Amino acid sequence: MGRLAEKVAVITGAASGIGAACALRFGAEGAQIVGLDVAEPAAAHRDAVEKAAPGALWGRVDVRDEASIERGVAAALARFGRIDLLVNAAGVSGFGAVDELDAEEWDRVVGINLRGTYLVSKHVVRSMKAQRSGSVVNLASVEGIEGVQAQAAYNASKGGVILLTRNM
Repeated sequence: MGRLAEKVAVITGAASGIGAACALRFGAEGAQIVGLDVAEPAAAHRDAVEKAAPGALWGRVDVRDEASIERGVAAALARFGRIDLLVNAAGVSGFGAVDELDAEEWDRVVGINLRGTYLVSKHVVRSMKAQRSGSVVNLASVEGIEGVQAQAAYNASKGGVILLTRNM
């Protein structure tokens, strides 16, 4: 058994990128996986995770939508009875200087990166508090500390994630 045997891990953004890598690794370490993403995982990725973590649960969740998150967390708790780990990996980049960026693009990037981290944490941390244990990993970026030209929304959202994590 691995380091995460008998642990239940909720991972946002689990269909691709860093979230997908976390799902594979956590499964290899023995965790039960709850993969939440707005997209369906590719069949090969889904099969690899399910080989490592039989019984993995996949949910279509938009991290900007609180009702969607509530359903995903409720499904995880119904299936596994607890949540031990949360990895907030759902995220997007967005390009545009503050004077050129459309408000809709700002809302999309900040909504996924920062609001999503907040909302998923809100609902998962409640169950962790009730069980008196749990760990949360929020993915940010050095760009949340050091601004990068033409990355206004991304920099602001990841800076917000850093401060939210400190607050938590």
